[in-house]
Amino acid sequence: MDAEAVALCAHGDSLWHRLGLSALGVGWEERDGIARRTGAASEVYLGAITLSPAVTAAQLDAAVAGLEGSFRVCDSFERLDLGPLGWRRAWTHPWMLRPPSPVTAPAVEGLRVAAVRTAVEVGIFERTIFEAADGNPDWAPPGTVHPPQSLRVPGLTLFIAWLDGEPVGTSLAAVDDRVVQVSGVSVLRRARRRGVGAVVTAAAVAVAPDRPAVLDSTSLGHGVYLGLGFRDVGRNTLWERV
Repeated sequence: MDAEAVALCAHGDSLWHRLGLSALGVGWEERDGIARRTGAASEVYLGAITLSPAVTAAQLDAAVAGLEGSFRVCDSFERLDLGPLGWRRAWTHPWMLRPPSPVTAPAVEGLRVAAVRTAVEVGIFERTIFEAADGNPDWAPPGTVHPPQSLRVPGLTLFIAWLDGEPVGTSLAAVDDRVVQVSGVSVLRRARRRGVGAVVTAAAVAVAPDRPAVLDSTSLGHGVYLGLGFRDVGRNTLWERV
């Protein structure tokens, strides 16, 4: 594990949560090596994430005490055991980092990737990402993860991939002076294995190619990210309440 790189990845994930939740009017704060949300929100958003390897299981558990709703917490450095405190492992994911540099992906015939500009497109973005995740575009009430206010959040850019005029994929970039966090990468089943994932990922990275790009990878996208110059730097563990 590259602890410094993992800390940058955790910072990027925290940044995305802060920007995404701000569009919903929900707070996100960083204190004592832990970032946490301060109010109820969709379970898509973590309850808390560790920013330092010095954080203990008890501190992470205490950080979300009293927080309402269903949520998970993230041990960014994969070193804590929250089991005795009433949690269970949900899954582990690789952290990945790409050094600052221009990025390109092979063109896909009929594919256009564009930043979201209207409230209608925000709704299309949200429906597409939910449908790509589990085949159900109505997984969550509209606007509960990415509301129209997302368009007015500095540092947050949403992208839709259009294939022959139909939405088939998404990505987003959360940017500050340290990093560009890539998240929300999704491709509908009918459009997979055609290079769409690489193109939408590259679009997010290209928002700030002069900064390192970081992401939390799933197994489905891991090979795509490797092909774009990302490398594994560690793993995180997500925990949910028993």
